[in-house]
Amino acid sequence: MDLHNKIVTDANIFYMGLPFLTTAEYTYYITPQIFDEIKHIKKNIDGLDFLMITRKVIMIQASDEIISQVKKKETEVGKILLSHADRSIIALALQLNLPILSTDFSLVNIAKHLSLKVVTPGKKNFTLRIARKYCSICRKSSTNNSDFCENCGNRLVIKRSKSQA
Repeated sequence: MDLHNKIVTDANIFYMGLPFLTTAEYTYYITPQIFDEIKHIKKNIDGLDFLMITRKVIMIQASDEIISQVKKKETEVGKILLSHADRSIIALALQLNLPILSTDFSLVNIAKHLSLKVVTPGKKNFTLRIARKYCSICRKSSTNNSDFCENCGNRLVIKRSKSQA
């Protein structure tokens, strides 16, 4: 099977129905966390089970070590707060060295910051973003993980900007 037809996918792709509509030469990789999000999907018969039996969808647990790397990158990029399922997908893509198929902005942003190839159906251009906390009173950026300004005590706000990466 051609590597170009292997892809790690997020739950939103199943809600769009893509794995149910593509040809047999495509293989979709998911994690147990994504399976938990999509296991209720039925397509007249139990479509998800059928895809798994025919090995069109393969479930693999991502390494805890790689999930930790994803968390670290998430912290570097800013307070984006990915779900555990989203982190697991990024980690699995790193682990298997495969592209990700997703329409989730936060997931795609972190994946791109980790230099992963990402396919975003329906979106041609994607701009990397970083999130920084800053004080609207002092106009100073915060370097720690606090919710309040070290200088004046004002609640910090999150400012998203284009990444230089």
